[in-house]
Amino acid sequence: GWTMAPAIDRVYVNERARTELGWQPRYDFGFLIDRLRANDSVQSHLARQVGSKGYHAEVFADGPYPLE
Repeated sequence: GWTMAPAIDRVYVNERARTELGWQPRYDFGFLIDRLRANDSVQSHLARQVGSKGYHAEVFADGPYPLE
């Protein structure tokens, strides 16, 4: 599974952009949940067009990248 990084160097908080500029993110957690409920892909249009790219000609036992 995933483990937490030992440190976080920055966090973007968009509250000021939302309150002072009226900006609303196009893709937020609610958007993701709606996509999942509709049984739709959570990938962007571009991600679906590009697809999965292979970086190695071989398949490794522990995942897509070789670990030393």
